Amino acid sequence: MSKKKKTCLLVMPLSFYSFARIIGGGLEAMGYEVTRANDEYPEHPIGRVLAKFDLPISRWWTRRVFARRFLAGEHWDLIVIIKGRGIGPELVADMKARADRVVGYHFDALSYDRATERWGAAVDRVTTFDYRDARTKGWPVVELFSSQTPITPPPPTRYRISAIQRNHSNRLAYLDHVLNALGTEDSFVFLYEKGVISLTMNALRSPLLYWKWRKSISFKPLSYDQYVDALAASDFTLDYAHPLQTGATMRCFEALAMGVKLITNNSHVAESGHFGPHNTIVHALGDDLAALRADVENLRGQRPAPVQRSPGQFLLEVIG
Repeated sequence: MSKKKKTCLLVMPLSFYSFARIIGGGLEAMGYEVTRANDEYPEHPIGRVLAKFDLPISRWWTRRVFARRFLAGEHWDLIVIIKGRGIGPELVADMKARADRVVGYHFDALSYDRATERWGAAVDRVTTFDYRDARTKGWPVVELFSSQTPITPPPPTRYRISAIQRNHSNRLAYLDHVLNALGTEDSFVFLYEKGVISLTMNALRSPLLYWKWRKSISFKPLSYDQYVDALAASDFTLDYAHPLQTGATMRCFEALAMGVKLITNNSHVAESGHFGPHNTIVHALGDDLAALRADVENLRGQRPAPVQRSPGQFLLEVIG
């Protein structure tokens, strides 16, 4: 007779790239039968607006959906909440009545999204990717991960530098600043524009830069295979952390797994044991360009040994 699988309710933004697929797959590899739920309801643009502005009706609606679809008559061995923008402490109390263990993780910064602060004290364990929030709140840091295993042997280098990013905040200005210094020859630049509203805001912020880089901007994201192919063939890749975040981004760990060096604006990556002078150049928007050119020349052609931090390692630390 086969042993019954442990059950897990995974609560997270289901439309955020392939996170739900990767993390759900990691939990399944750990022996869980996984049910996925969005972290905010209703699942349409109005619901996202209600949650974005942190309106109480979002938490009321989300709790109502969970009561009907995921908690009524159910018992879970584990509930994992990631980000949890539409969740409040009342819903967490409902979850704890229906689960052996409830844990939470925040892959954003509290200065940008404060939802986890609202319900974090109610779960059995809460962790964060953001170094500053970890110090302020006393939460353990759990670094992000890469689902990409190292490629052996590594592909030949085709690009001196790649920039594969979603367009927001000052990313376009940072890209332009760095590539003006290093040159655009043998580079791969791809900027994903999320939608018309995003396009309008970014174009108004930097109209001249938007026009300059228009051929590199797309409403259709790269496929994951295309992304991996371009990143793995890069000597350096750009990482631009949102100004309100201090944690090391997913791109940092994907580059780490492929032996690709980073140029990043995030000085806080030095708090991670994974990144140092051998694989990372910290350069903020407005820093000295001559120093950047010298740092790049010093590391040019040197391929760091690839190191993967897997989804499984990540989940073991989140669950605790």
